[in-house]
Amino acid sequence: MFHIFRETPEFGRSLATRVDPFLDESTKGHLRLVGGGGEAIVFGDPEKQLAIKLLAPPGRARFGWVLEGREDTGWAIRGGGLAEAVVRFAWFESLFGSGLELDQVGTAGDFLVLRQPFIEGCHPDEPSLSRWMTERGWSRWSPPTDLEMIANLTWRRDEWIATDVRPENALLAEADGVIRAIDFIVGRVR
Repeated sequence: MFHIFRETPEFGRSLATRVDPFLDESTKGHLRLVGGGGEAIVFGDPEKQLAIKLLAPPGRARFGWVLEGREDTGWAIRGGGLAEAVVRFAWFESLFGSGLELDQVGTAGDFLVLRQPFIEGCHPDEPSLSRWMTERGWSRWSPPTDLEMIANLTWRRDEWIATDVRPENALLAEADGVIRAIDFIVGRVR
């Protein structure tokens, strides 16, 4: 089932929709399945107000997508290894300050668990997200690439790159009205 969940994001989202309504105070365990996609299976921990992200092969993203410039084909993404994931998530945290923390690494290096504060809210609209990125010094950037996501959803600030910048990967917090990045793919121009 894990393989099916990782390889078919639609199945993961469907499963999350079907499971969540049945979880309540009488359910064993305190984590609730929130969703999943190309990189992670995401659970909510309502007691500690955390989002818990489980990353593990065999999905295409492996331990998360790595953004890299290639001389022959321009910019691309590929599934990354464990060490690359730790670096990428440290970069993401330093650039966007989301409260992302490394929680656990599998003893055999076979999985990675991250946690972030759970933010009650909704996804911002595209103009609001664009304004938020611009206010933080980011500019739209369309590098040479064969991938539509990189061509259309990439931003740059100095040597830093953020792609997959879309409303679904950010939250507009209900408590304070502030937008917070939750899942952009970051990299550096070398």
